[in-house]
Amino acid sequence: MNIKNTYNVLDKYLTTILFLQLILKMFSSSIIFGKIKELFTLKLKKLLNKKFRAQSQNSVVIIILLLIIFGVIFLLTNGNNVLPSFSSQLNPPDMSSLWYILWFIFILFGMLAFLLPGFQLSIARRSILNRVQGKLRILDALDSRARKILADQLKKYGANVEELKDNVKEIIEYFEIEPVDRDPSGILNRLEYILDVTKYRFQTLIKTIAPKVNKDELDSLTDTASVALVIHLLNKQAKHWYILAEKYKNYYLAVQLEFIMPIILDLARSFLRAIPATTMQIPIGDGIGPLVIVRLYKDLGVSQVYDVGNDMVLGEAFYQNRKLLLMKAKGPASRVGKPGAAVKQIIENLQGKLDLIVTIDAALKYEGEETGAIAQGVGAAIGDPGPEKYKIEESAMKYRIPLLAIIIKQSFTEAVSPMIKTIAEKADVVAEKVKKLVLETVPEGGTALIVGIGNTLGIGEVA
Repeated sequence: MNIKNTYNVLDKYLTTILFLQLILKMFSSSIIFGKIKELFTLKLKKLLNKKFRAQSQNSVVIIILLLIIFGVIFLLTNGNNVLPSFSSQLNPPDMSSLWYILWFIFILFGMLAFLLPGFQLSIARRSILNRVQGKLRILDALDSRARKILADQLKKYGANVEELKDNVKEIIEYFEIEPVDRDPSGILNRLEYILDVTKYRFQTLIKTIAPKVNKDELDSLTDTASVALVIHLLNKQAKHWYILAEKYKNYYLAVQLEFIMPIILDLARSFLRAIPATTMQIPIGDGIGPLVIVRLYKDLGVSQVYDVGNDMVLGEAFYQNRKLLLMKAKGPASRVGKPGAAVKQIIENLQGKLDLIVTIDAALKYEGEETGAIAQGVGAAIGDPGPEKYKIEESAMKYRIPLLAIIIKQSFTEAVSPMIKTIAEKADVVAEKVKKLVLETVPEGGTALIVGIGNTLGIGEVA
């Protein structure tokens, strides 16, 4: 008998603790009363005219709050006499009035959840949006920091301090419109034209704002401005979806935004890490392709390079009776050049007398893959929107020139951030692989074109 009584008491106290935890969890979002107002007024809107809508909302809130207050006061003063049979079954004999208050609140919310099926979703949506709002504050801070760095760089090159805020805003709101693709004929030519005009106009705008910047510095400053623009765009998009989910009370939009916010934050942080490289001309991970070419310049004794146009330079060398044409973007400023146009020009000048084309570039790795892993394949390893890759493929196909590729794998953050040692050390390894590939595929007396694709920021022409 004593054991049975002990179990009963334990069961009653455990039940009390569970209810307390549930109530605390429900109140943790600090929005319960707001949700009661929102859901009750939504039901009443269908029954009330527009004239009394605003008054009804306030009336409902007042009525609900008064009911809760009166209920709590009643239970505090008459708690021991309320539902005696109910209390005798669920509570120990010495339980205080607090138990009745908790039961009253729990039953109230149970009724709301039963009578209003959207009640739980509304609470969940509000809780999700509160978490998203915290991440938006971080994203906004990253946006502000990027804009401040851009403003400091513009000021460094002679920007008007009084107009600096407006100038930064003009830069980060810059946009380009892709050509129509419903009629695909000639779309790559139109895309290339839009990209060329975008680059020209964007640099002209920056040059106008910062008149003291020279050509090499302009390329690096353009990259800084581009990074600030992208971070601002990410911030705007995230806020847009947050406001939509809030405006339309849409639980599913809120859930999707919460899922995608960590990715957006990671992208913004990655771009922000690229700014020190652009301002101080430090090589970035994407520059591994040009770095391999510089290593080949050193190994094969190339002492002079030639400007072949399109912001590209070319060096010539011989390796075991085979001629190598080694090409990269013109450094050490932040440039990627137009390798497709340059490759096409060289092939036409040689009338297609090439035995091999090799492109070397950084490539995004899968999660779980090792940073700096090297892979070989077929095709043009280049990450442009399309025009440059198309020119390489078209020229190679026209003259039936083998088109091979070597990639160095890295994450997006590593690609846009200052180059880490693990990636830099792969330049010598890839250079040896290129030599081996040339011996395997190019006959003696033949010619191979080796192209280092990527941003040549901080990488000169000859090591």
